[in-house]
Amino acid sequence: MNKLRSLTVLRAIAATTVIVFHIFTNTPRTFGEFGVDIFFVLSGFVIALVLENREITARRFLADRIARIVPLYWLLTGCVFAATLVVPALFNSTTADLGNLLKSLLFIPYRKESGQLFPMLFVGWTLNYEMMFYLVVALSLVVMRRYRLLFASAAILVVYGVAKMSGSNGVFAAFYAYQRVFEFPLGFFVWWLWRRGFRIRPALAVPMMIGAYLTMAWLDWHVLAQMQLLCFGLPAVLMVLGALSLETSLGNGPLARGLIFVGDASYAVYLSHPYCVEAARKLLPRLLPGFEATTPAGAVVIVVIATAVGGVLYQFVDRPLHRRARALFQASKRRTGGATEGGVPIERNVS
Repeated sequence: MNKLRSLTVLRAIAATTVIVFHIFTNTPRTFGEFGVDIFFVLSGFVIALVLENREITARRFLADRIARIVPLYWLLTGCVFAATLVVPALFNSTTADLGNLLKSLLFIPYRKESGQLFPMLFVGWTLNYEMMFYLVVALSLVVMRRYRLLFASAAILVVYGVAKMSGSNGVFAAFYAYQRVFEFPLGFFVWWLWRRGFRIRPALAVPMMIGAYLTMAWLDWHVLAQMQLLCFGLPAVLMVLGALSLETSLGNGPLARGLIFVGDASYAVYLSHPYCVEAARKLLPRLLPGFEATTPAGAVVIVVIATAVGGVLYQFVDRPLHRRARALFQASKRRTGGATEGGVPIERNVS
C-alpha cells in the first residue's frame, strides 16, 4: 500500500488542531475538539484500505494494531502512574490506583474520582474507542469476511444501541452511547467513494476543506456542536475527501515535507501534547514576562513546542518501539509456524 501523503498532511492538521484545543481548555471558548473527529474518520478509511488485503487474518490485524498503538501508550501511561506516586500534587483527579492502571493499560473505560471517563493518560479516551473499533473489525474477519465492513458497521451500531437503551448511568452506557463511534463507518464510506473513482477537482477541494474546517471551528468556538456526528463528523468526511482529491497535487517542497513529518509523528504528538501544553503554560510566563498562552502568538509558540517535542518522541522512542513490537510479533509467528507476512501493510500513523 503506497503511502497517501495527503492523509498524512491531514493528520498533521488534526494533531495541531487538538493541541490548540487543550491550550484553550480553561477558557470560556473552545477550539479544536474536532481534530478527534478527523482522526476517527481517517482511521475508518485507512482500516478499510487495509482490509483490501484478502490474506489478512484477525490475528495479524490485531497484532499490527497492538504493535502500533500499545508500546508508546503503555510507556507514557507508566510515566503518568509513576508521577502520581512521586508528585501526586501535580494531578487533579488521577491517583496511583493499581486497578485504574490496569484498566488504562487494557483500554477498559472507567470513571475517575472526578466523574470523568478518562484513563490515566487522559487523551487515551480516544484509544478506548479505537480499540473497540479494532475488535469489531477483527470479529468481522472471523464471522463475515466477505461483508466485513458492513458487519463492523452493524456491530458498532449494536454497541451504541445497547449502551443507549440500557438507560443506566454506568460506565458502559455513558462511554459507548456516543455519536462519534459512527465516524469509523463514515471512514468506510469515504473509502467506498474513493475506490469507485470519486474525486473532487483541486480547485474545489481546497475551498471545500477550508469551509469544512471553518464550519467546525465556528460551531466549536460558539459551543453549538451538540450533535457531534452532524456538526463534526460530516465536515470531517469532507476534509478527508478533499485531502484524497489533492493527493496528486501535493508537492515535495519543505512545507509539504515538514507537514508529512508532523503527520508521521501525529500519534506521539497527540499522546504527549497535553503535558507539553501545561508545562509551557506554567514555565513560559516566568521566562517571557507578559507571555499569555491564549493569545494568537502564545498559542503558536506552544503549538510549535508541543509539536517539536512530539516529533522528537516519535523519532527516538515511538518509531523504535513500533519496529521492535512488529519484529517481536513476526518472530512469534515464525516460531508458531505462521505464514510469512505479506500483502498490504497497515499504515503506521493511524491514531
